[in-house]
Amino acid sequence: MKKLNKSSLIIFIALIAIFIIGQFVYTRIDMTKDKRFTLTSTTEKLVENVKQPLKIEVLLGGDLTGDYRILKNEIQFLLDELREKNNNISYSFIDPVDLGQAELQENKLAPVPIKTDKGVLNVYPYAKITYGGKSTFMEVLVNDPSISFDELAIASTEKLEYLFAEKIQKATNFNRKRIGFIVHHDELPEANIQGLGRALSEKYDVEIYLNPIANKSFTLQPSDLDSLKRFDALIDAKPTLPFTDMDKLVLDQYVMNGGKLLMALETVDADMDSIFRSGKIVAFPRDLKINDFLFNYGVRIHPAVIKDLNGAQIVLADGETAGNTSYNYYTWPYFELGVKGEENPITSSIDPVLFQFANPIELLKNPNVKQTVLLSTSPQTTLKPALNFIELNEVDINDTEEYKMGKIPMAVLLEGNFNSAYSMRYERKEFPNFKAKTTDGKMIVISDGDVLKNSLWRGIPMQLGENKFSVRPDNPDGKPKTYANQTFAMNAMDYLLGDADFLALRNRKLEIPLLSETVVLQEKSTWQIINILVPSAIIILLGGIGFWLRKKRFAK
Repeated sequence: MKKLNKSSLIIFIALIAIFIIGQFVYTRIDMTKDKRFTLTSTTEKLVENVKQPLKIEVLLGGDLTGDYRILKNEIQFLLDELREKNNNISYSFIDPVDLGQAELQENKLAPVPIKTDKGVLNVYPYAKITYGGKSTFMEVLVNDPSISFDELAIASTEKLEYLFAEKIQKATNFNRKRIGFIVHHDELPEANIQGLGRALSEKYDVEIYLNPIANKSFTLQPSDLDSLKRFDALIDAKPTLPFTDMDKLVLDQYVMNGGKLLMALETVDADMDSIFRSGKIVAFPRDLKINDFLFNYGVRIHPAVIKDLNGAQIVLADGETAGNTSYNYYTWPYFELGVKGEENPITSSIDPVLFQFANPIELLKNPNVKQTVLLSTSPQTTLKPALNFIELNEVDINDTEEYKMGKIPMAVLLEGNFNSAYSMRYERKEFPNFKAKTTDGKMIVISDGDVLKNSLWRGIPMQLGENKFSVRPDNPDGKPKTYANQTFAMNAMDYLLGDADFLALRNRKLEIPLLSETVVLQEKSTWQIINILVPSAIIILLGGIGFWLRKKRFAK
């Protein structure tokens, strides 16, 4: 009996010791295949820098449909991890009704109407983040026009860490990077650049650079360089007027001083609206006088239009039925679909990007510049040189044998230690502090300005990536086909501005295990029997083993 008491005492003391140690030593093991409950190093560093109380209120309380219940659970799992890493972070789920209609309207928080058997359920997929006395709202749904509405909630579960990490970074870091738009070459008008501008302004400070227009020089001057240096990146979206020598020299020095550049250029003038008006157009060459600038970085854009056998579809009238015009979808080879070229975070998991009358990019040897093809055509392509007709009847592709040119680059990333094209030229004397080279230079060249252009529908800007020519005239309220132009543009700017870590978050893939309703119905009885019999059998077995051991022990 004394021996038994001594053993019990040792066990009791050991349990107390384990309990005390457990209060100070804590770990969790993520055994999921995709490590869904493990934060990336990027998020961990970000969370560690939260020095003040950060409060997150998620407006997903109350009644929810199945997809949004899954979304809510995934958000809770994520926020548990964030709170575990930093006790300055707290969260709660609240019913939108408790927030108050006035605050919902003031912050323009529109509900998502979901059809259910009981009617329409308004869901508010938002979260309120409060830090340092300031509050801001975020969407817990990804802003990706290429994802259908029905799939949005489930698709967003993959991006939750990115969405919350990006918003926490914005809330805790007030030094936003700046992006400038060059506009003095008759670039895209404001109505056609709103989609890109809106998307960028959620993360960056965006500004149009108007100095060349304001001073009526319509070209960059050496004095503009200091003004341009305040921008971390410049975008030139579909210029239609030639670049002057001074334009190119100033841009060269901007890049040499560490600026990043994204240029969406076209060397052939072709427009879909003009084709619809007349049935055909002549594809005139457009000499932007920029190829000598690009040559220095190892690329050249040729004055020809790509035709892709696997282009996007457009809607055309194909006859009349009972006095009504009938419409059908046709593959339009001049609407090329850009697909991932070489491996890069910008395009690692991107859907097709819509190009319109894109031009071929030729890669030139340059030992100082790493060239990465971000987007290219399908292998079934051909070219139409400038000064040729482009006609609507080319949707009827009779000879597929001509489409044998293989994949053609349409978007290229250039990075490395750039050398100035003017380092051995007289023009360098225009700049007192001329720089002949730079390290860690980055530039992206796209051979189509329409990649960054949002169309107009009934005078209202569409989302970037929506193809207005896929809308049927007999159903004008139908949803257009949407491509990943916005995702590509945001990924490109994130990469140029050094946010490659956040790109990895955005591209992260998680496997959401969903039950098959058909299999559940078929195997319902089997699993009910298993759930009743197996636990009972285990209890009986353990009881029998315990009885046998006790009987054997006391039989001696």
